[in-house]
Amino acid sequence: MSHKIRFMHFSRALQAACVFLVSLGILMGTAAAQSIEDLTTLRTAMFRHPETGPYVEIYLTVSGNALTYEKNNRYLYQGGVDVEIIILDENLVMNFDKYRLNTPMLKDSATVDFSLIDQQRLSIPNKGLSLEINIRDIHDSLNVYKYTEALLPLPGNEIVISDLQILDTFYRSSVETNFLKNGFEMKPWPRNFFPDERNHFLFYGEIYDCDQYMQDDNFLITFTIEVDGGSSAGQGFTQYQKAQKAPVITFLRDMDITELPSGNYNMVVEVRNRNNEVIKRKKTFFQRVKKGALSTFENLELINTSGTFVDEYDSEQLNYFLDVIYAVATVEEARLIASLTPRVEDDMKKKFLYNFWLQRNLADPYDAWKKYLTLVKEANDSFTTPSRQGYRTDRGRVFLKYGRPYDRVPSVNEPGAYPYEIWYYTTIPNKQTNVGFAFYEPSFATNDYILLHSNARGELRDPRWKLRIYEGVASPTDFFNLDNTEVNDRQNVVRAIDMYDF
Repeated sequence: MSHKIRFMHFSRALQAACVFLVSLGILMGTAAAQSIEDLTTLRTAMFRHPETGPYVEIYLTVSGNALTYEKNNRYLYQGGVDVEIIILDENLVMNFDKYRLNTPMLKDSATVDFSLIDQQRLSIPNKGLSLEINIRDIHDSLNVYKYTEALLPLPGNEIVISDLQILDTFYRSSVETNFLKNGFEMKPWPRNFFPDERNHFLFYGEIYDCDQYMQDDNFLITFTIEVDGGSSAGQGFTQYQKAQKAPVITFLRDMDITELPSGNYNMVVEVRNRNNEVIKRKKTFFQRVKKGALSTFENLELINTSGTFVDEYDSEQLNYFLDVIYAVATVEEARLIASLTPRVEDDMKKKFLYNFWLQRNLADPYDAWKKYLTLVKEANDSFTTPSRQGYRTDRGRVFLKYGRPYDRVPSVNEPGAYPYEIWYYTTIPNKQTNVGFAFYEPSFATNDYILLHSNARGELRDPRWKLRIYEGVASPTDFFNLDNTEVNDRQNVVRAIDMYDF
């Protein structure tokens, strides 16, 4: 058995390293450009080399859609990130490294369908340490991702099972790369999340010191998927490997999870003696999302909301809160909200509401929920009409989804025009820039402004929106010329529609 370990000790040289994984829709979900913080995944795993001791592997993936691209001296677009890795023993720096990952050079940066992937191995002492990783866009110093983790020492005087390295692919190879281990090229899968299209759980691990602490010369290693909480996931999700005593035993497995329904699970590795007694056990948490309403409800059943902020909500509050979050829900979440009718029991609604905010802020879902409720109150105060609350209006939905506009230009008494408003955003959460929204109020009475046009992706577009605002004074020539999108200014005044071009 051999490992290539990279000893870094204060190496500050920038490296022109770049590795690409062209399946962005699977890794990150199909999305427009967002921040590095939104579209970076990072995992670690602890192993032990028989000669040099413990080391940590770091698996990093950064979506190409998270980066800023600028033209280089070849007049091609290119982006990248600078990565800093720091190992601390309290305040003492044990290891430090800094390097750069560059994207490929592109003729057009509008369509990006790759990710940067990287793997590093750092030799460390067997003691409690802190890991800090800083990732920064080379063209945008404010586009950053910071990661910290406590590294625990490997136990001694017993059989030890390493962390699992979850894999995207593996194959035999003799070419020296960062991904080579024991004669296999192992490309990491950087998440503990398996979407519907991901039907195989590939993983690698090691077991140490069986030669010292296992009485039987021959024994069994089992690999089982269990529902998070203890029960088996069912038949077909257990594998076995026979083993003989040795200082280090490795395993490389491929488990088919095509029929595994949505839910929270653990991959459980057990060392069992000849009497089938469990000598050592280790579990690795992962999530599975399989399409279909039934599987989605099964996933909700596994969520524990005891002691969380949703506990005290009654039926009326839950129905209201589910309606309130519709504006910021994904397509899949919106479908599930629609299926959570008043006939569905409150417990299921609590699970959904809690999980909704847990997905948006794992560290503090209640904080994310409170901040959102503040926006809901502001939307209700500003946009409520005689027939519906503010969050249900077009302006309320846009406000909740994209936040407060950079500029909001109302026009209420402009001659010949319906009351209308122009909202302008310098950037929106998907990092689209220079975005505008046009609303108008054709009734003159209800304060219910209707969305006419926007250049935001996925929103209503109408190139002739200005004509609709001024339809009372627009000439027949303006209307019947289908190529015309403008209304001439006959009043010779500054109009809100002329302030922003979108």
